[in-house]
Amino acid sequence: DVGLISMYIADCDALAKIADALTKQEDARELRNRAARFRQKLASLWSEEHGLFLNKDLRTGQFSKRLSPTNFYPLLAHAATAQQAERMVKEHLLNPREFWGEWVIPSIARDDPAFKDQDYWRGRIWGPMNYLVYLGLSQYGDNPAIAAARLELAQKSFALFSKEWTEKGH
Repeated sequence: DVGLISMYIADCDALAKIADALTKQEDARELRNRAARFRQKLASLWSEEHGLFLNKDLRTGQFSKRLSPTNFYPLLAHAATAQQAERMVKEHLLNPREFWGEWVIPSIARDDPAFKDQDYWRGRIWGPMNYLVYLGLSQYGDNPAIAAARLELAQKSFALFSKEWTEKGH
């Protein structure tokens, strides 16, 4: 699972920084080794054909074509190369048929048949997912296209959540 592996890597990176601050060098080294090992495994989920990291069914060996914000979590783990990150953003995140639009980021791509359900994980927008994608984009801040997408994601998220707060108080 692209999302879970990516979050595990990001957790290992964060915990390694904490271990450094606590002068726990052995723990920091172990956490960095884990992150590196899983970052390498995550790299095997990159689909050059689709321009995105894809989930893989371990029983069949097939990649899943269903897309959600978790497909962007390798950015959070800083597992994508600069070229992969830019491609993910340009071809998928900013694609209005998939994730971009007035309100972003739906929990499943707009062109997925399940999107029309708008039930729980079938199209609704979740603040924590937006935030994790935002943090992932911040890992590639030296790329002007990615930095612009990050800023626009923040603005669109703020507008959506402000609207919800103003209209419904939550």
